[in-house]
Amino acid sequence: MQKQGTPINRQDGELLKSRLARDLGRKLRYLRAMRGWTQVELSRRVPISRAYLSKIERGSGGLPRYITLVRLAGSLGVSPAELVHTEARADCSASNEHQ
Repeated sequence: MQKQGTPINRQDGELLKSRLARDLGRKLRYLRAMRGWTQVELSRRVPISRAYLSKIERGSGGLPRYITLVRLAGSLGVSPAELVHTEARADCSASNEHQ
């Protein structure tokens, strides 16, 4: 874990971006599924291509542009902050207790 104010090196930055993309994709897929929507339905509401939405959900499309994130959140009825917010992982806090 980086201390606040410590610069992030390039490798750590890329790792952080890939984790953010993966977590965003999982949350997006979950929210879409909770509404009973297909990728086609959500992609039409945003609008983006279904293929790009699929990449975002898999975490392989990188992080979407801000406007796309805002449109995705709006279509799902959540704020952009809610869409990107993830809970701390239980396995991380458990491993920290043993140190």
